[in-house]
Amino acid sequence: MQVVAIQLDMVWEDRAANHQRVEQLVDATAIAPGSLVMLPEMFETGFSMNPERTKQSEDREGEALLRRLAAKYDVAMMGGVVNEYSAGDVANECVAFAPDGRELVRYRKMRPFSLSGEADHYGAGTQYRLFEWQGVKIAPFVCYDLRFPELFRAAVKDGAELITLIACWPAKRSEHWVRLMQARAIENLAYVVGVNRCGEEPSLKFDGRSSAFDHLGNCLFEASDQVQALKTELDFGELRRWREKFPALRDLKANADL
Repeated sequence: MQVVAIQLDMVWEDRAANHQRVEQLVDATAIAPGSLVMLPEMFETGFSMNPERTKQSEDREGEALLRRLAAKYDVAMMGGVVNEYSAGDVANECVAFAPDGRELVRYRKMRPFSLSGEADHYGAGTQYRLFEWQGVKIAPFVCYDLRFPELFRAAVKDGAELITLIACWPAKRSEHWVRLMQARAIENLAYVVGVNRCGEEPSLKFDGRSSAFDHLGNCLFEASDQVQALKTELDFGELRRWREKFPALRDLKANADL
């Protein structure tokens, strides 16, 4: 399976401008049919704590863009959007759509970033989600979730082979971003692919470093701090052979009560 990470520099709270940037970058990238294409967290607006600016309208413009690109390129499109479900119930979500428009997954971020006040504006999710694409079970997560390994363990116990992360992870802690993804790959015997933003917001700088790691912790790609698209081919036959050979996940299940 090919996975494509689209590293963006989002315009602050400007949905139309960011949609244009996404389309231009995807259009300029050679993407194989059947790929999984990933956009960052809150790709329409940047990581704003103003839900009146980040939330989609009833037309769900961001999701419509993902569906349109999925159909155009015959791929699964994943990205971060915000939805309001009722007064005071606003969700920072990761969604993915198939070429035929089907919703493959809708995951609400389980760990809002309290340091930024995210928990005051966006409600936390309560459950990981799995979806299947090209015969592979995929578990999507969002940004700060990465610091909580127990979330990933639960998904892997349920069969996840690919872990995806969409993020707005700041430059001041970017080494944490890369090393924690590598750790999640090693400890879960899973592929991990993360797409981050680059550029600046009013109070933060971002240095990208979108990355991918295989089930042994080997780096498959790491982005610079510039706008770019990165691609990797994932061999799930090799991952499954390693899981059969190396006993860590079996031993985890055997000692689940410890």
